[in-house]
Amino acid sequence: MANTFLVLDQYRESSEYNDFTGKFYHFPKKYLNFLSKPNIEFVYYEPRKNGKGEYYGYGKIKKAPFEDKREPDFYFVEIIDFKPFSVPVPFENENEPREKPPFYNPQNAVRQISKETLEEICLDGGIQLNFKADAHLIKVLGEQLIASEKVGILELIKNSYDAGATYCKVIIEKVDTLPKIDASLFQFKEYAGPVIVIEDDGIGMTKEAIENGWLRPASTLKTNIKERLKKEKLKAIEADTLGTYKSFAEELKKEYKGRIPLGEKGVGRFATNRLGRNLIIKTKVKDLDYEYVLKINWDIFDNISSDKIDLDSIGVNITRQKPSRNYGKTNSGTQMIVYGSREEFCWDRNTIEELNLSIIRLNSPSPNPNSLQDKKSQFKAFLECPQLPDLKDESLANKIPSAFSFDGLVNENGILDYTLIFTPSPNMPMVVEKFSDESYDLKKGQISYWKKDDDFRKPECGEFYIHLDVWYRSEPWIDGPNKKNFTGYLDNFGGISIYRDGINIFPAEWGAEIDWLKLKTRHIKQGFRISYYNMIGNLEIDQINNLDLIDKTDREGLIKNKAYNDLVNLIRPIITTIIENEFRGKRDKYDKLTGDIIKDPKVLKNFSKQSEKIVSNIREKYPIIEDTFSILSELGTPDQREGKLINLERSLKNLQESLDLIINQKELLTEQAGFGLAIAVSVHEIAKITSNFYYGVNEILKKGKIDKNKLEELKDVSNSIKTELSRLNPTRVIRNESKIEFNIAKSINFVFEVFKNKFNILNITFELDSEQDFQVFARYGATIQIFSNLFENSCYWLNYGTATNRKIKIHLDSKYRTIIVADNAQNIGKSILPYLFQPGYSLKDPPSGLGLYICKYYMQSMEGDIYLTNSRERLSDMPGAQFSLDFGKIPSNKEEI
Repeated sequence: MANTFLVLDQYRESSEYNDFTGKFYHFPKKYLNFLSKPNIEFVYYEPRKNGKGEYYGYGKIKKAPFEDKREPDFYFVEIIDFKPFSVPVPFENENEPREKPPFYNPQNAVRQISKETLEEICLDGGIQLNFKADAHLIKVLGEQLIASEKVGILELIKNSYDAGATYCKVIIEKVDTLPKIDASLFQFKEYAGPVIVIEDDGIGMTKEAIENGWLRPASTLKTNIKERLKKEKLKAIEADTLGTYKSFAEELKKEYKGRIPLGEKGVGRFATNRLGRNLIIKTKVKDLDYEYVLKINWDIFDNISSDKIDLDSIGVNITRQKPSRNYGKTNSGTQMIVYGSREEFCWDRNTIEELNLSIIRLNSPSPNPNSLQDKKSQFKAFLECPQLPDLKDESLANKIPSAFSFDGLVNENGILDYTLIFTPSPNMPMVVEKFSDESYDLKKGQISYWKKDDDFRKPECGEFYIHLDVWYRSEPWIDGPNKKNFTGYLDNFGGISIYRDGINIFPAEWGAEIDWLKLKTRHIKQGFRISYYNMIGNLEIDQINNLDLIDKTDREGLIKNKAYNDLVNLIRPIITTIIENEFRGKRDKYDKLTGDIIKDPKVLKNFSKQSEKIVSNIREKYPIIEDTFSILSELGTPDQREGKLINLERSLKNLQESLDLIINQKELLTEQAGFGLAIAVSVHEIAKITSNFYYGVNEILKKGKIDKNKLEELKDVSNSIKTELSRLNPTRVIRNESKIEFNIAKSINFVFEVFKNKFNILNITFELDSEQDFQVFARYGATIQIFSNLFENSCYWLNYGTATNRKIKIHLDSKYRTIIVADNAQNIGKSILPYLFQPGYSLKDPPSGLGLYICKYYMQSMEGDIYLTNSRERLSDMPGAQFSLDFGKIPSNKEEI
């Protein structure tokens, strides 16, 4: 239907007609035909006669005119969508009138105008446009921002929580794909199936809350609360009065039954559109003796046509009636009845059982004494489906005891107070052990992430509580009739769920799917690492302390802002260092105790050699044909035994050779790893110098002329590169490197020169007393790598500590031929002590755990040893790590061999 474009003459200050600018237009009968046309768009014009001769606004007329009851032959039309111009538009444009014949007649107060002219006038006037919501928006909100039907129901349950409910009951019935039952067992038999009901005992909704909250997409009723909290917290931080903020937050919680609302986007309720074609809301507040009833047919909003239908043009009716159910102690609550199937989705047993598990896991686990959850605001959600009476009412998570149980409270500075309990199966030769630390700094394993300008920044995620149960997935750690079902449960639901104020906002399986802690990646690379399918855990946050952890719009996770990244980087070291070190250590200890697996190829080679000798003796000394003791029956007939014994003997010899290759390869890889660690500092220096060299050359090229001073600088830089490259050579350990005689202080000083720049940058002083120097006959490159690894470790942990008085001290003892390498960082964490020299164990994230292992390997290969300095021999002025290197059995010269 074509639009009509008009000009309406209208004085802005006074008029002989009874006009209301932008609301109604009053006109005589002669213009009735003009103003009775459909879809009118117009611009206001103030005539020159008594005005300014300007166009000043735009509007629309949709409804038919109606008579003026007071003045005969006069009419009104209602104006909608009135938009005043930001600047008035003059009648002439470049000395030419904008309105031209055949339409223009200054005697006519209502006259036609072309569409093009109307648009030009509007543009020249800087017309103000507004966003408008199409009715189809409801379908988009339901389908695009709510990831699935399951997520939709979970969102509606969270709305019940926000309403202060103590429970939320979900009912699903009249599902065609489920077993048939007697119709009398359905509670909502009058509605077309499937029927989904979400019912609670919350505060209910008033008419105002329905109109200004529920019916307004993305309303700010909840987000305003969070903005108030953020502003109050910022004010408290600036004034150093956080106690005032917490008092304010507690008062705010009282208004919402001890809770801060979870909802942030104001769109979760539109999940009802995704779940079914019709919705009935019954809601009651405690002060009224009736309930409100709101009925919505979503199909009206879903219809797509060429006509533009504004969201606010579709009305929904609200009525009242006597309470249709018992509202219990609170005398309030809300019930949503969704019915009528959607073609895009079908409920069946699997989807309902999966939903049931998700609802069970939505509820907070039994609170720990350290939990952040307010026990006064407990909430439980559950599912009922009369067609599936056998739905499980609990998780499998508690069916099999965990090997490890971890409880930790992380404060706002990233300091962890934790307890870790190891509980072996009753049939295992191991005992229960408990590990704890009240002040474990989770930032120390990732200095580069947390440190800025010599200070550790404060995490933005806020404090949180975390509980983890961790299982080994193989026998004998996990056994019994539930093993298969339980490991399957771990496969599907393993990981860490995030609970905000007692409600699961981020189920563990979502986190496992996106690998939010990057555990899958490392587990694929190294199968002995922990992954999500080894654990079930819950992380508790609250609205007051964790304001910057924000839900994604699609409700499947958290927005990846700085607070989220900080949270991830605090959780990871809990798993990858504290728990995983014990997880690996206890497994290795059990293997050693039971002797099931021999991992050392040298030991395997000895067994193979012994077996070969036994086979050789049998072949030479035992009556093979007679087989007196019947020990050769597996080798076939008597005439086959001789040949098979020869083959067996040859195979065992081949096995020894294969093991020799494995041993050689292992030693080569260890030495290559040591070389890589040793050259890291030099490579860093070379990269920096090379970069300076490049930019120096680039500067000369840009100038286009020779700069003698600049060339001298480049010559010096070139010499620096040459020096650093020369330092690399001794760090390389070649397996056939010849032993030489050298003073041990020489190798220490060499490594000091390599690290000198790094020591200066980190403000580390270095002390070496060379008076007690002694000579050794050993591999020079090996000693270089030993001291390089020890210095690198000291640099890392000194950088973690205070920026002043950092020190590395080397104490030589020529009498006992020992060396103590000490620093004044923090002493070694007790959790890593049992695994200090084993490969792969570390407090850094990501862990390497090779440095001390390589030191041990080289010292023992030279007949020496390295160990933690005992309390009697420790240097009293150095509180940090101290390692003793024992060269007592290493000869001082070639003649002593």
